[in-house]
Amino acid sequence: MPYQAQALEVLARWREVERALEAAEDGSPEADTLLAEAMRLRDEYQALILAALDADRSVPPPFPEGSVT
Repeated sequence: MPYQAQALEVLARWREVERALEAAEDGSPEADTLLAEAMRLRDEYQALILAALDADRSVPPPFPEGSVT
């Protein structure tokens, strides 16, 4: 499974969501939706790391600086 390629896609989407979240009004329905999406992407990225480790593959790149944790 191409963990590196998948991780790059997830990280790119995560960055897009974080930029949109910064622009969204705090507490708005849009911000809530974006925050939920950021958390989902974080979990997806973590699952890729675990899958790579389980398959004895190289671990995807680290979390982006300033990312939601």
